[in-house]
Amino acid sequence: MTEPTCRLDVFKLLNNADFIYRPDTNTWSHHDGRPFTDAEQAMAHDATDVELETLSSTQKIGLDHGLGDPAHALRILMYRYSVKLPDGTTDEDIVASMTDRDRTEYQRLRTVIRTGIRPEVVTLLLDADLPAYLDTNTWTHHDGQPFTKQEKSLACSCTLKEMEAVLAQMQLELDFEQEREADAPRAFCALMDKYFGDVPDGTLIHDPASRMTEEDRIEYLRLRDILGPEMSIITDRDED
Repeated sequence: MTEPTCRLDVFKLLNNADFIYRPDTNTWSHHDGRPFTDAEQAMAHDATDVELETLSSTQKIGLDHGLGDPAHALRILMYRYSVKLPDGTTDEDIVASMTDRDRTEYQRLRTVIRTGIRPEVVTLLLDADLPAYLDTNTWTHHDGQPFTKQEKSLACSCTLKEMEAVLAQMQLELDFEQEREADAPRAFCALMDKYFGDVPDGTLIHDPASRMTEEDRIEYLRLRDILGPEMSIITDRDED
């Protein structure tokens, strides 16, 4: 049994369709506004899963490079499933019939349409070592791993709106860290008192972390790195 192929004439027609039914002709339109003929609409309705999936993949590649219309890509995705379901099926039921991968893509497209921001671009850039990029013009992750070709292409397709979202998130994280660092002495005192509040004054605590839970040990080490020499105010419990 031969594998189904993507018919070029059908793919070209689908690629030039808006997937919106016109009230005057009950057909889709070409991107230039011309209504589909009855023959063209019949050909479009005869499209196979392979042709529709190929079209979806093409649309996604375009969006990954900052091209295309996410609303159009969403209409294509919805049509791929709605065509197999009874007329009048709600959008919620159409989405429920999708595979997990396509449902994730549906949510992603909805986010892009609502915000104009591709979440995967923001996530990628937040994990990029931007200072290293400015020094070397080479994209790497924070762990030093180089970007793949696909990641480089995605990063370079970043829009102004997406970069603004990245910078806003970086500022939030910086503000949060500065607030935590400013509060570090109080937090350190509270953590130490939780375990050593009842030891006599002047007691030298050699290994505070050894008595802590794993979660508190992680917090202890974080605060210790922030405070540095100031740790002596607690670990050496001076009578003064």
